[in-house]
Amino acid sequence: MDIKGFIPTSLIEWEGKLASVLFLPRCNLRCHYCHAGQLICNPERIETVPREEIFDHLRRQRGWLDGVVITGGEPTLHGEALRELIAEIRAVPLQVMIETNGTRPEWVGRLIAEGALAAVAMDMKAPLTATDYSRITGVEVDVNDVRHSLRLIKESGLPHEFRITVVPGLIGPDDIARMAPDLDGADTVAVQNFKPALCLEPALREVTPYSPEDLDAMAEILEPHARRVVVRGRDAAALAASNASDM
Repeated sequence: MDIKGFIPTSLIEWEGKLASVLFLPRCNLRCHYCHAGQLICNPERIETVPREEIFDHLRRQRGWLDGVVITGGEPTLHGEALRELIAEIRAVPLQVMIETNGTRPEWVGRLIAEGALAAVAMDMKAPLTATDYSRITGVEVDVNDVRHSLRLIKESGLPHEFRITVVPGLIGPDDIARMAPDLDGADTVAVQNFKPALCLEPALREVTPYSPEDLDAMAEILEPHARRVVVRGRDAAALAASNASDM
């Protein structure tokens, strides 16, 4: 299994932790707002990061780093190779968080049951209907798999976060209201503004992200359902406007 991206230190991916971030290639979804098109569609065009370089860094920084976030793409597509990578990281020793789309509950459940993870983040793409999920992801999805992962994560006892990327014309307040009941009891839910640049769907690169006020209104819908709700990307609209004016 190749590692196609490496951030040595980040305070963003694992809230409250100083972590390294590993990016694995390939994904089983094709979300229209995805900005990692090369990673999921043409990973062979991205240089592989030498594993020894990564683990040299992790060993040098143990005692300073809190853990490692494994993201993608969709990490669970790598199955046994993912388990081996996690075991190698834990032997450093460092804690591990994965970011997943929840479509492979057999692997989400297995990693949780084995005690391989210290935390989990899951993207919730849309209300849990086949029509809504395919509308956002561009492929057919068994939403029962997503629902199963959602339940496994909520019942895991691990710190966890469910992330909803909001996009004008695709995911908005009405969708959030439909998604909210499925998030009852969640640890943290994050409302994330999409980033127009490099979206997989070119038309979205011209769409202005939601305003901070819009984001706050959607977060308010979720507040009765989760222990904590956070908003990310408040400045996305201003940044998109600034980039457009520079063109």
